[in-house]
Amino acid sequence: MDKNPKKPKFYTFMIVPHDARGQAVSLKLPARWLKAALCLAVFCVFLVASAFVYSTLLSRKLINYANTLTRNRQQQQVINTFSDQTSRVGQAIDELVQKDNELRRLLGLKGWKSRIKLSTDHLSPEAKMSKVALEIELDEAKLAERRQSHEELKNWVSMVRARFASIPSTWPIYGRISSYFGYRVYPWRGRHTGVDITARYGAPARATANGVVSYVGWRHGYGKTVEINHGYGFTTLYGHNSAYAVRVGQRVAKGQIVSYVGMTGWTTGPHLHYEVRRAGRPANPLAYLDLNVLSASRLWR
Repeated sequence: MDKNPKKPKFYTFMIVPHDARGQAVSLKLPARWLKAALCLAVFCVFLVASAFVYSTLLSRKLINYANTLTRNRQQQQVINTFSDQTSRVGQAIDELVQKDNELRRLLGLKGWKSRIKLSTDHLSPEAKMSKVALEIELDEAKLAERRQSHEELKNWVSMVRARFASIPSTWPIYGRISSYFGYRVYPWRGRHTGVDITARYGAPARATANGVVSYVGWRHGYGKTVEINHGYGFTTLYGHNSAYAVRVGQRVAKGQIVSYVGMTGWTTGPHLHYEVRRAGRPANPLAYLDLNVLSASRLWR
């Protein structure tokens, strides 16, 4: 047994007035209390410093987070703007495609089908900007296709205009059709290779297209006959005339007088026998009496 146990240590703090008149105050504290207070003070300082550092880092993170949210909102606005623009462009392209195909249908051309297929459905939300860029690229490609289709249509219409003038497309003379194309039994039984248009004696018959006169003279059954070569495999024939207004080799324009209605050949009254031949074969003239550019285009196609 320890005969001299260790005595606890104490620290004494004294407070002495400057004028030495007041009573001094002394404070006696155990050493372990002082150590505990010192440790507590150090812990508090560490805790406050840690809290300050943590709050600073947290504030920076919050600021960065707020800036990130602001940038995301701005980017989302840009994405929405581009999406609206691409949507309007896509709608405009679809309308152009519809009008383009409608015009092609009227012209008798094959409908245009886009060969571009670009899917963006698999993209993640983080790739929205890339998706918009892909949509813009897709729209640009579609516009390039539209320009190509438009150029094709322009070339076709230019060809149609140049060719239309040389295709039979009008009435040689206006009147009632007394005998149609095809088989007939009156006044002569057999195949009728043209149409008979009644008109007064001596009325002018006009060329139904530009061309070159290839025949002027008498032809059995037709009487006084004029034949015009229009090119592109088309010829027209004007029969039963009373007189001629052109000569062989003469170039004529659509609407120009080529002959005058008569009663020559096999006929029971004054009328014009009108034929259209394509590649040397008789065609129904009714299909060519009121042609326009659109109907002619479908016919050629």
